[in-house]
Amino acid sequence: MQIRSNLVRLSGLGIAAVLLPVTMLGFSDGPLPMRTGVPADGGITCNACHRGADVNSDTRGKLTVIAGNYKPGVKQKIQVILEHTEASRWGFQLTARLASDETKQAGTFTQTDVIRVRCVGALPDGECAGGLEFASHRAVSTFRDQRNRAVWEVEWTPPAAGSGQVVFYAAGNAANASNNNQGDFIYNVNVRAAEESCNLTTTPVITSIKNASFSAADTSPFQASAPNTLITLGGRGFNAPGVNRGVTGSDITAGQFPTELGCAAVEIGGKRAPMIFTNPTQINAQVPFDAGEGTVPVRVILNPGTPNEIRGEAVNLPLTDYSPGFFKLLPTPCIVATFQDGSLSGDPSLFTSLPVRGAKTGDILTLYATGLGFTEPVYKSGEIVGAAAKARDAVSIEWNGVAMAAADILYVGSSPGSISGLFQINLRVPGAVRPNAHNQIRIRVGDKVSQGDSTLLVVQ
Repeated sequence: MQIRSNLVRLSGLGIAAVLLPVTMLGFSDGPLPMRTGVPADGGITCNACHRGADVNSDTRGKLTVIAGNYKPGVKQKIQVILEHTEASRWGFQLTARLASDETKQAGTFTQTDVIRVRCVGALPDGECAGGLEFASHRAVSTFRDQRNRAVWEVEWTPPAAGSGQVVFYAAGNAANASNNNQGDFIYNVNVRAAEESCNLTTTPVITSIKNASFSAADTSPFQASAPNTLITLGGRGFNAPGVNRGVTGSDITAGQFPTELGCAAVEIGGKRAPMIFTNPTQINAQVPFDAGEGTVPVRVILNPGTPNEIRGEAVNLPLTDYSPGFFKLLPTPCIVATFQDGSLSGDPSLFTSLPVRGAKTGDILTLYATGLGFTEPVYKSGEIVGAAAKARDAVSIEWNGVAMAAADILYVGSSPGSISGLFQINLRVPGAVRPNAHNQIRIRVGDKVSQGDSTLLVVQ
């Protein structure tokens, strides 16, 4: 069977993105500069050369830019996504301007084999000397005969501290591959990004470290964790009041989650931990795969890498080989379980707004967990899993204290497209369960077992 994740994002992991419509163009090796619709440039877009519907008028298509806030001088990826149901060739142009003066360039783009960076005037590509820059497709990245959508990633180095808001202007052409400039679909948009200034002054304090599933058998404030396990730190002073900062697409570089987020970082055993979410009282992170053995120190660092860096007092975290736990649909005791069509399994009586239904004997479900050790092949902490990777060590599932048949466990391994610490378990609901009732379900790996009394799955 195909192994894929039905769960786009787990509630509480804080992963978010800014999605706004944008545009593309059709010169095979990139358009002329100043075609992004910046008012200070005359407001010109791709429709200066391509003829078709008015800009942004065809609702079958959409242009999206994913940017997020920026840290001065720290490279990040800007994602440009163009969609249209009828297009079969694609192009774009992107520029970045200071919001305080849109005639001024903000930061610099990196030229690559698939991204061209053009300058105004006679300057060579990618060497704009502080002048205006325009990132666009190259001929190899027009995706001829590709249907429905095209995606480009543009590496951008933000301007210096104190630059304030940046505005990204983008234009795009969802073209019909007719080899002329007629009948194409042009879009245009602008997206703002705020400067992330790190000047926190409060010393952070950790009061608890829990398995992020909140269903580990260890109930102590500092639960034993395994390498690559997703964890939740509780405490105070982790961020400015009212700030909720989750990972966005622009934070992920080369398929790797960041080790700094929202002016905070976490060190576990002296290693920086991949970050997923932070607010004043909570951080979701991942135990580094090489954090060490035994008991290791954990600390939160504010304003990392700056002259005003603040290092919180370290607490001790026991490390073990496994720390299994099922993710739950909090605040209920029901575990996260999805049917093959992606819909949720759960007790309808416990949910007022979320559509759920109970499972039946023979149904194939996907459950989500963490703390199951390493996979084969091994994925390091913070990596996004590209394909199915089975758990290296044997994992058994118990229903009401009885191990289910191995033949009914169809897959145990990393969840493709997700961070390496998120496991999925595909199984067939066995016949020997309590019908029309909650059934306790646990994971056992090595000598460790997850909670059973508060992780339930209802079978109709």
